[in-house]
Amino acid sequence: MDGFEKIAMDQFDVALEATPLSQVFKDARISLELDDPCYIHRGPLTLPGNFRAPGLCTLILGDLIVDGLVDLKSPEGFDGHGVFIAIGNVTCRSFSNDWAKVAVVDGSLLASDLIINCYEDSMLLVTGDLKTKFFYGRDIWATVGGAADMDYGDGYCLPASYRDAAAEAIVPRHDTETSMRLLAAGGEIGEIEYKLLELLRQAKPVFR
Repeated sequence: MDGFEKIAMDQFDVALEATPLSQVFKDARISLELDDPCYIHRGPLTLPGNFRAPGLCTLILGDLIVDGLVDLKSPEGFDGHGVFIAIGNVTCRSFSNDWAKVAVVDGSLLASDLIINCYEDSMLLVTGDLKTKFFYGRDIWATVGGAADMDYGDGYCLPASYRDAAAEAIVPRHDTETSMRLLAAGGEIGEIEYKLLELLRQAKPVFR
C-alpha cells in the first residue's frame, strides 16, 4: 500500500518507543507479540473506500481517516493474531478487528456505522473516546480511556481504570434484541460478523 514502509520487528519497537504515547496507553502495559510482516506509516493517512491493514503488525504514526471500512484482518496465510496501532484518531464508517489481534487507537475511534469487536482472544484499547451507531462485541469488550457512546449493539465497553466490570460496564442505549433487528445480516453466533464484513467490503448497507 502506498505510503507504508516494510520494517523489521525491532524497528517497530524502536519507532513506538520514540513516539509520544498517552498515559492511558502506557498504563495499559500491553505485551506486543510482534511477527513479520511489519509495516509503518509515518504521518496521517486519508483514504477513499476501504482500508486493509497491510501487515500482520501495522503501525500508523498519525490520524487515520477512511471513507469506508477499516479492516484489520491479517494478511493471507495468517490465521488472525498480530498487532495494529494508530497513534492518533481513527475516523471511518466501520471498523473491524481480527481474531487474537491487539488493536490500539491512541486517540479516539469514531465509526459512524459499526464496530465489529467480537473476535476471541482479541483486544481493543481506545485511549480517547469511542463513538459508533452499532457496537458488535458480544463477550469481547473494548477498553476506553474517554467516553463510550453507542446507540445500538450487542456488547459493552469498560473504562481503562475499571475495578468492577459488572458495575462499570458501558452498554448501548438500545437493548440487544432491539439492536439485532436493525442488522441486515442474521444467523448463528460466529456467522453474523462474516456476513457483515462481506457487506462492508462490498460497500453495501449493513442496516435494514
